[in-house]
Amino acid sequence: MSAAADGNGLDSPGAKLLRERGLEASAFTRSMGTRLRSFAPGRVEIELDLRPDLTQHHGQAHGAGLGYLADTVSAWAAASVAGDVVTAEYKLNFLTAARGELLWARGEVLRAGRRQVIVRADVYAQQGGQDIHVATSLATVSPVGAVSSVDEKVTDAAQ
Repeated sequence: MSAAADGNGLDSPGAKLLRERGLEASAFTRSMGTRLRSFAPGRVEIELDLRPDLTQHHGQAHGAGLGYLADTVSAWAAASVAGDVVTAEYKLNFLTAARGELLWARGEVLRAGRRQVIVRADVYAQQGGQDIHVATSLATVSPVGAVSSVDEKVTDAAQ
């Protein structure tokens, strides 16, 4: 069975729907240069190039950019199991300065309920081919709308 057939991978229906709804439909997300890096239901990775306009006066990634990555990857991981979502809250811990060429984040659903999805996100800076863990967060994400899963949305969209 291929990765796309079992719901995993960048070519899976869930990943395609996530790109369509989370990336292509959001001007802000496009302007950040966000790319989907990895997809499996409940576990998503995204990345973006660390451009000079995303740094602060010390030359490291601005905290708002790290917060954006943590929030976005949390919402996308939650959406991969719960359909349309909005972030209710998140707490972000900065661990060290984020310097390098690339920023990436992994969101992993810890628990998905009908009213809330709890997601952990870890943010990394890639410098010289090495990943440095720069921030971590815990988010509460709320499902919205009548459809409760990406699988149902993919099925609905195909009909």
